Amino acid sequence: MKPVLEVEGIHKYYQDKKLFGKEQSVVKAVNGVSFSLNKGEAFGLVGESGCGKSTTGKVIAQLIKQTSGVVRFQGQDLAELSAKQLKAWRKQVQIVFQDPYSSLNPKKTLEWILEEPLIIHKLGDKTWRRKRVIQVLADVGLDASFLKRYPHELSGGQRQRIAIAAALVLKPELIVIDEGVSALDVSVQAQILNLLKKLQHKYDLTYIFISHDLNVVQYFCDRIAVMYLGEIVETGTTEDIGDQPKHPYSQALFSAKPTMEGTTDRIILKGDMPDPAHAPAGCPFHTRCPLAMEQCGHVKPERVQMAGMHHVSCHLYEEGDMSHENRRCI
Repeated sequence: MKPVLEVEGIHKYYQDKKLFGKEQSVVKAVNGVSFSLNKGEAFGLVGESGCGKSTTGKVIAQLIKQTSGVVRFQGQDLAELSAKQLKAWRKQVQIVFQDPYSSLNPKKTLEWILEEPLIIHKLGDKTWRRKRVIQVLADVGLDASFLKRYPHELSGGQRQRIAIAAALVLKPELIVIDEGVSALDVSVQAQILNLLKKLQHKYDLTYIFISHDLNVVQYFCDRIAVMYLGEIVETGTTEDIGDQPKHPYSQALFSAKPTMEGTTDRIILKGDMPDPAHAPAGCPFHTRCPLAMEQCGHVKPERVQMAGMHHVSCHLYEEGDMSHENRRCI
């Protein structure tokens, strides 16, 4: 099966401007991220705040352009699209943000908000567009009585449903969900996640799900990529990474996940994530890793296949170091 999305070595750098003529530094928000995504998958991006997962999502949705690297959608290199072609392509990829209130026009009715994408892409006449809007409202669990309401008249869960409806109205192939449930109460989170699963089956959707909530990601996603300091350090199925994380950072991350039994086996990392404007050489995690070896400080680890789709970038698992395979970060 050919992947619906291929991301190859994307970088996104920003110039960190300094005052009084001081030298500028380069912020490496995303630093060589690669993965592919099959049709119908839910792919999770997890990591600490500032690891680059949201920037990666915005690059994929082409809300911002990558500094280098390639993003292919259904085999098409997006960098080769003209402005007109890119506008047409946007029907296929949509994004849902964390705070729906900031992404919904507070001065417009929900009918206007949901119809606007159809007008921009010149789809159907007024009668058809109204039917489509009513249909998508029903799909997210709301009825036509909401059409004349404004965003401030809705609860947080209802606003997120409208944000999902706005993404869904064009019938996209891929939806990027950037912290789409983190601002909601736990009970509402469950409702929205179940709604997204229902819509995935109805519309044959593919998801990129960005979150810091590991329980949510494990419930919702088929595969997971763990990001640290702009790089992917481990990828695999949800079962592989959730049950047996290999990278020391993944082990620490998942040890902090709340469970019914508590988090008595939690791994506490020392220090904070380094400044992405001054990223360390070698393995990006070596400054906090209790298992760091001499080469970790100056040699970037290769991507090693553990089993099946499980890959990890860590010197502990490279040829000659496999005796460390089952060691745990302590």
